[in-house]
Amino acid sequence: MSSGQLSLSRDPDRLRDFASLRAFERSRLDGGRIPTELPAALYPVVADDVSRALASLLGLAVPGNYTGLTDAVIDLLRLLKETFSDRTWREAVLPAARAHALANLIHECPFTRHSFTKPRGYPGDAGLLDFVYRHPTARPSQEAATEAGRTVMTFTVGVTACEAVRHRRSILAGKIDEAAARRDRPSILSVASGHLREAELSIALTDGRVGRLLATDQDASSLAVVDGYRSSISDAIETRQVTVRNILSEKADLGRFDLIYAAGLYDYLDARVAARLTRILFEHLNEGGRLLIPNFLWGVPEEAYMEVFMDWYLLYRSREEIEGFAQDLEPAEVRQTTYTEDAMGVIGYLEIERV
Repeated sequence: MSSGQLSLSRDPDRLRDFASLRAFERSRLDGGRIPTELPAALYPVVADDVSRALASLLGLAVPGNYTGLTDAVIDLLRLLKETFSDRTWREAVLPAARAHALANLIHECPFTRHSFTKPRGYPGDAGLLDFVYRHPTARPSQEAATEAGRTVMTFTVGVTACEAVRHRRSILAGKIDEAAARRDRPSILSVASGHLREAELSIALTDGRVGRLLATDQDASSLAVVDGYRSSISDAIETRQVTVRNILSEKADLGRFDLIYAAGLYDYLDARVAARLTRILFEHLNEGGRLLIPNFLWGVPEEAYMEVFMDWYLLYRSREEIEGFAQDLEPAEVRQTTYTEDAMGVIGYLEIERV
């Protein structure tokens, strides 16, 4: 998200040729700080500025290798998002960037194109995360891409945000194993499970030390993949097609669990819904059970690229906002609440233990 005011402090020289900023500077009479919004009349000038800035990067598109181009595009888009107000970004900068010929080069990347086209009809689907995980099932799409498109993918799945998602997968597998160490054959619930790829990393599951792992998701295609793990990993794995709305209605009848987690769900929920869902999931915990909620933190450098070329929007939050998920819980029912962050400072984790 932009700062809400125009600021060229990060790299002023890179935008010195932006006619829209010079024109607005000339129109100011008060000599104070630049306001949050450029006049809409300047949006066509902004769009032209953005187009020229992107065109200047096309020379970095070496035949068969767009690595340098991708790096520069991510950096430029980040600067533009930090510089312009939210409205100017949304109504002028973003449309101009998407309309530029450079978008066709970036969309040779199967990862970026998958996100933008949303083959399952919604953002951040399990197939997209398989690219992030570098999972073998994503390999055919990668191999079908152009050589240059594969270099874009190699770069984009290697950024810090994707590294944090891979680390999140390991953390979830570790939490499954921890639950099995605390309880004999624990019951576990994965909400919005996707392909449940953390199951592949869990020692407790493969050793038969989990009594039940219920994977719920809105997407039947994702659950069909998870069903395959019953024979390859553990017959303790079950699936059930459940939406967030089903859970919020409190009619899902999921049972009670020793561990509940929602890997990437909260990144899409507004604060009010998130707090309500937290309360309902907490009520499904057994005594001593734990609820784990990850959420992306503010400051992801690739946010602008994700919005422009992937059409992928997340709700980034601060520590205080993540801890606010627990605001509707009865304090007497909570043994402890723990907040942690990954080593990259990209994803925050809220763990709530029931008395």
